[in-house]
This record gives sequence, structure tokens and C-alpha cells, in this order.
Amino acid sequence: VVVVVVEMKVFSAAVCVLVLVVCGCVCSSFAADGILYGLSSQMGMVSIDPDTGAISPLGNPLPDEAQAQNLATFDATRNIYYTIGYNLTTQANELLGLSVKDGSIVARVKLPFVTEGFVGVGEAVDVDPSNGEVFTVGLGADMNHHIYRVNPRSGSMKHLANCGYINVLGGAHTYDMTNDLLWLQYGVNSSGVVSIELFAYNAQTGDLIHHLPETQAKFIDTLTYHQYGNNIVGFGLNASTLTRTLMALDGKTAAITVVGEIKDFTMINGDIVTINSREGLLYGQLQPSNNSTAPFNLIAVDVTTAEVKTSAPLCSVYGLTGTDPADCPWSMEFAQTPHF
Repeated sequence: VVVVVVEMKVFSAAVCVLVLVVCGCVCSSFAADGILYGLSSQMGMVSIDPDTGAISPLGNPLPDEAQAQNLATFDATRNIYYTIGYNLTTQANELLGLSVKDGSIVARVKLPFVTEGFVGVGEAVDVDPSNGEVFTVGLGADMNHHIYRVNPRSGSMKHLANCGYINVLGGAHTYDMTNDLLWLQYGVNSSGVVSIELFAYNAQTGDLIHHLPETQAKFIDTLTYHQYGNNIVGFGLNASTLTRTLMALDGKTAAITVVGEIKDFTMINGDIVTINSREGLLYGQLQPSNNSTAPFNLIAVDVTTAEVKTSAPLCSVYGLTGTDPADCPWSMEFAQTPHF
């Protein structure tokens, strides 16, 4: 049994798959130098035109797999799209590697995680492009979150850390190659008050390097490593004006700065983001202003100025209205065009 639940929280729309485990256009002449890959709501691989938002299926959906939003990573060297899925037949959490050519499964590793109702809540996945190993984070049987470094070719796993914090719906995560850190977002309960905080772990040893309480995290909602900028960028929120912002995080010092305000877009869908690092564009699924009936658009934001460079309808596909977050791709990853 699969039930889709939509939850709105602080200008972020999130969609979860609830598994009952007991029963088994900003006009622009700009053209992006690459393509977006993603997973549809039916768990099928798609390509997405970064400029027009046009979506093209690349293969058949995976009917036995349930997924969560913003739970994907792309190994550009090996052209493998990774996600953590929940197998509805075996009721097992799995690391799945998908071919971007046809969406077929090219790697499958069973993970030692448990699912409590909502698929993917509290989980994270990021790739280390230097060797193709994948960081997976999830809830263990001991009800603590665990970080593993997984070799998707051999299936071997190295346990890095135990991080026993509170699940966050659509929690931010990224691997910082410059500083070799895995960044995660979790909730912390302090005397009955829950705050949303950031943690950075050494990607080799699992040691906790940075811990940013909510006041220092400055309401940053998403995290994406910017290779060409040697930093992390993300969408945030000005808590005073409720205005969407662009933020930058220095992985070495853990300092967060506001780059600027993002005009005309507020609601973000599932914290689904990716980056065209070569051209300095952060992509997200956002809704214009506070118009709850407006379609979600695919927007590209300049990471140095916070200017919206392109905007195009994204979710009005297959005859759908585009106002339901569940109609949009559930994850997106940018693939740069190779230049030799």
C-alpha cells in the first residue's frame, strides 16, 4: 500500500511516500551547457531541458520501488544516477544505481536501514566522484542514524559514524569535495524545543568537524557543492521578510553568508536542487511569489548575484496542472556537456 502525503513547511513543499510496512517563464537567450536528469513520480528516469523544462522519459518506471524527494546523486564520471529506494516486494532499503541512458538498474546494494512509515525521511545519498563510492545515511534498527561509505560495485560498506538526531523531511545534504566533508541536516531536541541544525563529518574517518546550531545555520534549506567555486551554495529564507534567498557556505570555516534575495519566487518543492557548476547556476523547483495555485517552475539562479537567469514551467506535463508538487520530478541532477 502506498499513500502520497503532501506536507507544507516554512515555504517548502514536500511530498512523502507513506509505506504501511505492516502490510507488506523568465525569458532569456541563455542556453545551459548540459542537461538535467531526474526521476519522475513513477520512479522512471527522465531527461529535463534546463532552459524549457521539457521532460522526456528515458526508460520504463520501476514499479517495485518507492522513492523520496531530493534523495539522489549523480556520478558524472561513470554516468550513474544513484538513489535510495524502498523495495515494495522485499521491504528493503536499497542503494540503486541507474543508467542515464535507459533508466535500467546497473547497481543494487541492500542497506542496513529501517523505514518507519515515510520512505526516505532522515536519509541522504551523495557520491564521491574520486572513486565512485557513495555515502548513504539512514536510520538503523537501533533508531540512530548511521553514515556508510558504500562501494556500489562490490557491495562492501564502511561504517563512518553514528549520528543520533531527529529526522528532517527533505533534509539538506551534500559532499564537499574541497574539504572532504559530508554535510547533513537534522533536528535536535533541546529541553523539548526542536531546532534544525547542520553537521559536517569527515568523509574518511566519520569525525564530526562542524556543528551549526539553528542560529548559525541561518535558515539555509538546501546544500549543493559548487565545484568551480570551492564552496557550498543553497536556497535559504529571510525569516523576517519571508523572502527566498541565495546563500553560500564556506566548508572550511563553516561561515554562511547571504548572496542576495531571489526575486518573485518563494515556495520551493521538496528542497530539490542541483547545480551547473561550470556556469554557476543553481537549479530548483520554485513557485512564483506566494501564489499557491501557480505552477512550479524550473529556475536557474546565478550563484554570484542571486539573479534568476531562466524560468520555465516544469510540472505541467502529461496533461497535469503543475500545481501539485507530486507531479514534478522527485529529484534532479545536472550533467555537464563534456569538453575535450
